[in-house]
Amino acid sequence: MEATTAQGSQSKGLALAALVVGIVAFLTGLIPWLGLLAAVAAIGLGVLALVKRQSKPLSVTGTALGGVALLTGLVVTVAFTSVLTSPNRQAPVAEERAEVSATPTPQEAEPTPTPTPPAVEPSPAQEESSAPAAPAADGSVERPLPQPYVAKGLLGGEKYSLTAQIVNANAGEAVREWNQFNDEAPAGYKYVVIELTMTGIDVDGVEPSLAEYDMSLATGEGNRYDSEYVFLGDDMPRMSDGPTLYPGNSFTGFLAYIVPESAQSFLLHDNGRYVSF
Repeated sequence: MEATTAQGSQSKGLALAALVVGIVAFLTGLIPWLGLLAAVAAIGLGVLALVKRQSKPLSVTGTALGGVALLTGLVVTVAFTSVLTSPNRQAPVAEERAEVSATPTPQEAEPTPTPTPPAVEPSPAQEESSAPAAPAADGSVERPLPQPYVAKGLLGGEKYSLTAQIVNANAGEAVREWNQFNDEAPAGYKYVVIELTMTGIDVDGVEPSLAEYDMSLATGEGNRYDSEYVFLGDDMPRMSDGPTLYPGNSFTGFLAYIVPESAQSFLLHDNGRYVSF
């Protein structure tokens, strides 16, 4: 089975540099300023490598190591700076406690008891309003995000919105009919074909291929499966065939996945978040 990858034959120079600098930042995170500077450099290289679509595993690993080193470096640097700049003085805690304890307190007046009003039975409307609200969607398997799903960039800001639907949950026969060179699904597995519509939000534009590289199909239990390269039918473009989308521009494409035959319910998964169909 030939799987589509995000790297292709592109250079891995920035991704490898992000990994190396991330390791250095992680090892020097306890050194004030040095670990902090290395962490910032690792994160910058990792983000730049992801933007240029270089090796995703190396880029993400370097960025993650840089993020951990950044937190460690910030704590160490702030603590080191505060030690250097704080005056060496000791507050007269004992004297303050003695002054507080010696200050006479006025005698409080005896509170006047107030009559207790009779209990009132709550109405059905009040009981419904007091019921706890349903938990909000948080992108987990139990509470997936609704559609349209709005994806955000690594540095913040909305990139695109996406809607999706399953067009064929058992597409093995259709895949065979589309092209004789398409592989059969392994025993115990089946093809699922989905339709995606992406609408651009970022003023700098966004590539529809991001959905093909970063998005996976998940079963109801949360197990995830990457898209498969198959020759699709007529008038069924892949997401990677789409043009750069600027705010308001949309593109509709199709992706195929191989999942267990027993799978009946599905979710989308993108950057750690699950999205419902």
